[in-house]
Amino acid sequence: MDISIVLEWENAVLAELQRTKELLIQIFNQTNKRSETIEMLILHNEKQVSKKFIEDFIDEVVAENDLKVSIPYSVIDVEDAHYFELKNQGVKLAKGEKIIFLDSDIIPGADWLEIMLETHNQYPDSVVSGYSYIDYSDLVGKAFALSWFFPLPPVASKLDEVGLIFSNNYIANRQLMLENPYPEMNEGITRGADTLLWERMKAKGIKLYKHSGATASHPCPNGASHFFTRALAEGRDDYGRLFEKEFFHKNPFKRFFKIYLFRSKKAIKSSFQNGKRVDLKTFELPFTVGIMLVYYQFYFAGGLLTKLFPDYTKSSWRI
Repeated sequence: MDISIVLEWENAVLAELQRTKELLIQIFNQTNKRSETIEMLILHNEKQVSKKFIEDFIDEVVAENDLKVSIPYSVIDVEDAHYFELKNQGVKLAKGEKIIFLDSDIIPGADWLEIMLETHNQYPDSVVSGYSYIDYSDLVGKAFALSWFFPLPPVASKLDEVGLIFSNNYIANRQLMLENPYPEMNEGITRGADTLLWERMKAKGIKLYKHSGATASHPCPNGASHFFTRALAEGRDDYGRLFEKEFFHKNPFKRFFKIYLFRSKKAIKSSFQNGKRVDLKTFELPFTVGIMLVYYQFYFAGGLLTKLFPDYTKSSWRI
């Protein structure tokens, strides 16, 4: 087997399934054009979503869109597992020499797979990522596209060596990922294992690349509950990461406060400086600023509550 696509199904639970539908359409259409042998493993947690639901959903997408499916796929329950654990288990079960990691809420661009494979063939011992940006088709999306931790939509197609990539769309050799699984985080933290992994890989001399021609749109938080929960969890996890040796700071809360201030300032400045990149209208500007300032207030609250009530936050905001 040449390639295994490892697709987690946790984010599909949080996002709208229309995005997962578009993702599946792109996967099946783009793999049809390839000569490599490809399989797809769909990893899920039965307590979140059932295997039957996923299989029925895929069958429905294929039938509604008259898709040709040229790759075998399987839906695998990983008991009690979440995001990074699903990916780690996918690596263990995969048969391909190369693994493509995808999140179930992104939508790859039309040439995504071709660019990813061609680039990785040039740098086979490295990790190659596509270019993830926030879908800015509505007002909230514009706010997050301008001021969240994702880059702005790309303006050119190019390859860059980078220090950080996202886990939602990238390719690497299976053996490399077996030797470098996502690490376990401190108790209660749900995000950030990938930032630790990239730091550890770079320390071993492994290079990270990102190709801005291999685009993939990512959703902003879906609805009010997801918005507030994600902000609190992000603050908790960013504060908690400062206790890891790769990011250790002797005064973690002071460092966290500076991060909060930086992001709040970015929320104000970016709408003025980069609004054209997301087709921002003048009357929308105060709303995009306001949305993100509210988000980062809850982000700060997440970090502060973690400092004051660590036992409480460990069991809260499981996202």
